[in-house]
Amino acid sequence: MHRTFSFCLFFFGVAGCVPKAIPNKEPVKRFVMPTEGLTPAESFVKNRIQKEGIHVVHFWAPWCGNSINELKSGWYEAIGAYAADESVTFTFVTLWNHGKSARDVMDRYLIPEIVSEQVLPDFGDSDEYIHRRRIFLGLPVTWTPTTWVFHKSGQLAYAFNYGETTPEVLKNAIEGARASWHHE
Repeated sequence: MHRTFSFCLFFFGVAGCVPKAIPNKEPVKRFVMPTEGLTPAESFVKNRIQKEGIHVVHFWAPWCGNSINELKSGWYEAIGAYAADESVTFTFVTLWNHGKSARDVMDRYLIPEIVSEQVLPDFGDSDEYIHRRRIFLGLPVTWTPTTWVFHKSGQLAYAFNYGETTPEVLKNAIEGARASWHHE
């Protein structure tokens, strides 16, 4: 009885392991940056990140406590360390701020002039959550602050999408994006 049971288990186990045909799958679609309907801020950033170099794009709001904490943490020093390096650019995208610049707040926290500020207007009153833009160059921006680091002519190397990025993490991301690495 035990042998019969073992044989059945073995037979049905093997019989049940018949290889199945691999279904035809569509190739994985790579992200394609949009080309139409861009805001002026998106057009500026798109043109900037498609050039050789390392490009930091930082989304922030001057009323956001996390954004301010980040500026207080020493970002001016991290940015200043690259002031003489033309291959590294910084763009602050001010969002959810009624379409207004916040350069005065950046100046208060000593953010150097090498940082370009772009203002992303909303669809209506920024105080109304439903009016806030949530997509930038086809990628989601759902939290402030958010920091993206691009390299190799527009490839996203690092994305810090939810919360504060320390100056040390920012420097490590910039240096990591400089490194020669490739992944398909």
